[in-house]
Amino acid sequence: MLYNAVRTDSSLRYMLFFFFYGWHIVVVGIGALGVGGGGVAGWITAFKTMEENKALGVLGIIVSLAWCANCLIAVYLIMQIHKTYRTTGQSMEKASGEF
Repeated sequence: MLYNAVRTDSSLRYMLFFFFYGWHIVVVGIGALGVGGGGVAGWITAFKTMEENKALGVLGIIVSLAWCANCLIAVYLIMQIHKTYRTTGQSMEKASGEF
């Protein structure tokens, strides 16, 4: 999606990318937290597991760190892409006009 936005110089495609990548960041952030019943091993799940089994708790902490790294890298990338988006002269008004 990002490749098509850059290739066609389309504000609408950039907006679609930002929308879907924003949701990706939200999902990764929830994964890093490890909300119960979510099926991911985040911080909450890791510390609850630590009480029952230390080895699984440590593994959960390692997975939580990976989720956090994924989230931080995703935020950094979207900031860099937004900077590129702004330097090419794209805007929300252009995206509305293309729609």
